[in-house]
Amino acid sequence: MPRLRSTLALAALALLLAAATAAGRSALAPEAARLGRIRDPSWLPAGRFLRLVSFGQRLAVSDFYWLKTVQYIGEGFMEPERGWGALHPLAEIVTDLDPRHGYAYQMAALCLADTAGQLDEAYRLLEKGMRHLPDRWALPLLYAQIKFIYQKDYQAAAEYARRAATAGKRPHLALLAAGLALQLDEEGEYRTAAAFLEETIPWTDEPTLRRDLESRLVKVRAFEALLRVEKALDRFQAERVRRPFALEELVAAGLLEALPADPAGGLIRYHPADRTVESSVLGRRQPNP
Repeated sequence: MPRLRSTLALAALALLLAAATAAGRSALAPEAARLGRIRDPSWLPAGRFLRLVSFGQRLAVSDFYWLKTVQYIGEGFMEPERGWGALHPLAEIVTDLDPRHGYAYQMAALCLADTAGQLDEAYRLLEKGMRHLPDRWALPLLYAQIKFIYQKDYQAAAEYARRAATAGKRPHLALLAAGLALQLDEEGEYRTAAAFLEETIPWTDEPTLRRDLESRLVKVRAFEALLRVEKALDRFQAERVRRPFALEELVAAGLLEALPADPAGGLIRYHPADRTVESSVLGRRQPNP
């Protein structure tokens, strides 16, 4: 009982300190204080300072500021003219005090990117979360989604989708990562995607998902083979100022070691009229997953 009373007393003291901080802000921002709202982020305390004065009750203080963050987000939707200047500082306070508050990283980063338009701050917060919670697959997945949706950065999106799949051992996310790699249309990304799919397939015993992963692996390998032929065709035309009549000319010119097989089980066909190549099974290379 004495230990319990001591713990409760420390928790109460920590909350009083947080309240005192709010009171200090109130004197400097009376309008915001009157409404019980956070307006100016410059009056928010630093999370590292609150850790020092929390007397072992940093999680209680983190919860206090998390409630303030949720309130701030809710008010922001009601009054968009207010702006979002305090959102990132509030999220930093919460996660400085509780670095393993996974939901705080996710919710705050999503609002920073989607509503506040503060992409750099969203990335910094998610990177912080991934350092402290390397097994929380939702953080790299959200990072990938932001990169894809707001910046069309398929390479970074594919990389972080792969991280999410690895962190959570979630094979279905490997399909997403491979789909993003196909969007890139780059030989190196095809190889990376193929290697990752090869690693991922043994993770699942679910027949349908396994077939989907194997099908995606075949497509990635086929597109890599087609891209190699396309690059060789470009080099041939640049050097000879004409199109080759057949793919065998690429081998004779030393631009290909041999005619590549079609990983899809068909043939790689060349159409000299428009200088295109295709898999007889999958058709032409295209970015769509």
